[in-house]
Amino acid sequence: MKKVLLLLILMALPLMAHAQVYKWRDANGKTIYSDVPPPGNVKQELIIGNKPVAPAAAPSVQPVTPAVVAGAPAAASDPKKAAADKDAEARKRQVEAEAAKKKDEAKQAELEQRQQNCLKAKTNLQNYKIGGRLSRANEKGEREYLSDAEIANGKEQAQKEVDEFCNQ
Repeated sequence: MKKVLLLLILMALPLMAHAQVYKWRDANGKTIYSDVPPPGNVKQELIIGNKPVAPAAAPSVQPVTPAVVAGAPAAASDPKKAAADKDAEARKRQVEAEAAKKKDEAKQAELEQRQQNCLKAKTNLQNYKIGGRLSRANEKGEREYLSDAEIANGKEQAQKEVDEFCNQ
């Protein structure tokens, strides 16, 4: 399992090496990271990638007029700007959706790992509770039997692991 995971990670590394990531601030001052260049005349910084790509063609940013602030429809006066705004909004929603999906996948992976740890901890605790002589291999590969004190310590540690991984 570990070898397959390592192989998948190694196969994905070249893909990440060719990715370009841009950083810029939007009109509200929020920092945005994206693999898509920012529109128009927005100052950008290339975080990851070989060379900067020319920014996407978009209309220049217009100053806010009192009519726009008062609630007059700005889209009716400039259809190109309205289309560009819709495109930017769609890209923003797509980036947010991808980020939420990655976050959910990470949570799911963490939950699965926690469940595996819980199962292993319960199995380990059950082995200590069964009793009898328990053994382990030493550094030479020889079998060593645990003393009563080592069994008690192992049982206590196994109970702590069950409490940690199974009760949250």
